[in-house]
Amino acid sequence: MRILYINYVDDKKLLSGSSVRPAKILKAFSESGHEVIVLSGNQFNSDRVRKVKNMLKELKHVRLDLCYIESPTYPIVQHSDRTLIKRIHQIGIPMAYFYRDFYRKFPEQFPRKTGIVGHLKDYGLDVLQYLTDRVIKNCDIVYFPSMEATKLFDYKDKRVLPPAGENCLSEKKERAHVGIYVGGVIGHYDSPLLLDSCQLLHRQDNSFRLILVCREDEWAQVEHPCKNAEWLEVHHASGKELESLYRRASVAFVMPKKEIPYNEFAVSVKVFEYISYGLPVVAINSKALSDIVTSEQIGLVVGPDVDEVCSAVNEILSSDSTYQQYLNAVKKSLWERNLWKHRVNTIISDLTSKKQK
Repeated sequence: MRILYINYVDDKKLLSGSSVRPAKILKAFSESGHEVIVLSGNQFNSDRVRKVKNMLKELKHVRLDLCYIESPTYPIVQHSDRTLIKRIHQIGIPMAYFYRDFYRKFPEQFPRKTGIVGHLKDYGLDVLQYLTDRVIKNCDIVYFPSMEATKLFDYKDKRVLPPAGENCLSEKKERAHVGIYVGGVIGHYDSPLLLDSCQLLHRQDNSFRLILVCREDEWAQVEHPCKNAEWLEVHHASGKELESLYRRASVAFVMPKKEIPYNEFAVSVKVFEYISYGLPVVAINSKALSDIVTSEQIGLVVGPDVDEVCSAVNEILSSDSTYQQYLNAVKKSLWERNLWKHRVNTIISDLTSKKQK
C-alpha cells in the first residue's frame, strides 16, 4: 500500500524527532511495512510550496492508496496546500486530517490582539481559518485528540486519535515515594496545587520527593513558599535527559487548571509519555483527560483539591502489591492499545474501510 503522509514540520525537525507527534507518526508509518511518501516542510517556506506543486503534478501518474495529514499549528496558509487537498479528494483517494489546535473556539481564553496591526493580523487568521475549515470538508475523516473536542465541530465523520506512547519500560520498577511532573508551571497548569499537595505528602511521609521538570523561564515566574524545599528537585531538561528522571519516579502528575475551559477538551502528550515509562498517573479531573485515564485504567482522577491528590498518591503507593496492580494496568494499556503503531493501524484501517465503500 502506498501512503501519502502530509505534515507541516521542517524536514530536519521531523527527522530528529523534535516535533513529537508528526515524527512519531512518521516512524510508525515507516515501520508498518507500507510505502510512505512524505510531504513535509514549514508552510512559510518557499521550498514547501515547490514540493506541493511537484506533488500536484505527480498525482497525474503516481498511484496513491491513502492520504493522512497532520495539521499545522496555524491554519493552512498556502493556497497550493488547499489545492492539493481538493485534488486528492477529486481523484478519490481516502484522506484523513488530524485537527491539532482549536484554541480559536475559546476567544474568552485567548483574547484577540489590540491595535490596528493586531486587528489586521487576527482578521487575516480568521480568513485563513475559514478557508482551512472549508477545505477540510474534502477529507473523509477528521480526527481530534479527544471525544470532547469532536463536539466543537460539525464535520461529517469525526473520530478520536489521541497521542500515544513508546515502549520504554524497564524490566522491573520498584515502588518508591517519588513523584514526577513534567510540563508547564504557569498559565494553564496548576503548579500551586502540585506543590501544596507534595508538601503535604512529604509531611505525611518524609521520604516523599517530587521531581519537577519545566522551562527555566517559567520556573523563575513561580512564587511559592516551597520553591526551595529540600523534598523538591527541579530540572530544566528535555528529550533523552528525561529518561533517568522517569526511571527514578513511581507516580506522575497531570495538573491542568480546572477553571480553564480549553483544558476540558485537550489531551496532554505527557500522559502517554508517563505510561511509556510505566508510571501510573494522578490527573486533575477534566472531561477529555478523565475519559482516557479512567477507561485505560492508567491511574486515578481527582478534583483540584490537595487532600484528593494526596489520597490518590497514597492509594497507588500504599503497598507493593497494590503498586504492582497499577503497573500491570499501565503496561497492558500501553502494549495493547496506546503505542504509536496502534494509531497508525487505526488510520490505515479507517481509511481502507472508506476505500472499500
